Amino acid sequence: MPVEGQEVIVTIRLTPVWAARCLTVASRLPRLELLVRSLGVMGLGFALCASTTADVPLLMPRPVAIAKPDLRGARLERFFKAYGCPSPHHVAEYLQAADDYRLDYRLLPAVSIRETLCGVGAWQNNRWGYHPGEQTFPSVAIGIDFMGRVLTEGAFYKGKTLEQKLLTYNHRAAYTDEVKSIMRQIE
Repeated sequence: MPVEGQEVIVTIRLTPVWAARCLTVASRLPRLELLVRSLGVMGLGFALCASTTADVPLLMPRPVAIAKPDLRGARLERFFKAYGCPSPHHVAEYLQAADDYRLDYRLLPAVSIRETLCGVGAWQNNRWGYHPGEQTFPSVAIGIDFMGRVLTEGAFYKGKTLEQKLLTYNHRAAYTDEVKSIMRQIE
């Protein structure tokens, strides 16, 4: 609703082609034939085709969304370089998995450091020590996506807090603190 003292813009848009089609169809229907004759082409066209925009105050500034730069990628690159991780670092894949599965973007990189020194001790692209000796991945990128999905949608992890997920992943009491300490190094 407009506030007292504000001006209102009303826009009415008529589309004659569509109105003509509606009138043609309406004139073939016995019950609408009388309505078409009563209102006439102009009136029915207006009734069928008008669209309005109202209650729009004049000269209202539109908020401009200012996108914050995403510093996560640079942080992960520095982190992986500090640990001497083998290239490529798969930063884009880690960020994509974090966004897709709503995970803390630091979780999977920290687990990879804790489990295999980010791939130095990995077996068959399994940088996260997930079912060691059994689980393999065709590529690190596929492994990242798999791990993100398991930690959010897997039966043993779904709906759990970070601490609960880490305790499920590795039952050692110190494991949670170790991974969280590594995660803090990324910031």
